[in-house]
Amino acid sequence: MTKRTLLVPLALLTACGTGADTRPDTRPSPSVTVVGDTAFLELPVGRSADNGEITVAFDAVTEDSRCPGDVQCLWAGNAGIRLALTGGDEAEVVIVNSTLDPRQVSFAGYTIGYRDLRPYPVSDQPTDRGEYVATIAVIGALR
Repeated sequence: MTKRTLLVPLALLTACGTGADTRPDTRPSPSVTVVGDTAFLELPVGRSADNGEITVAFDAVTEDSRCPGDVQCLWAGNAGIRLALTGGDEAEVVIVNSTLDPRQVSFAGYTIGYRDLRPYPVSDQPTDRGEYVATIAVIGALR
């Protein structure tokens, strides 16, 4: 059986924007790291990555109740991120979480899941929603 790298073309990342804002975009660029059959996407909020078969877009943080790093908590809390997934004739908007279900979803033959969300909360410093960068795992990179 011949295997081909499916997510290597993710190096040709497509950055999405609204087009209406003329200010320079200072968000970090999306990046991809492939380990085995898993691609780890680091996507700033509002950005997407595409490999010609599927597109994964990090739309928003839906919840960030994670325990701040400078506080001791009884529960770790949860981070939820909304992803827009498209591929072929399929399109789906999903929420994946750090500690609650679902932590990952199946889409177009891939398993796509939450891995990390930065910055990590600090008790006396609110996080600007535009600063978030999600690490998303796309499993099934090699077929």
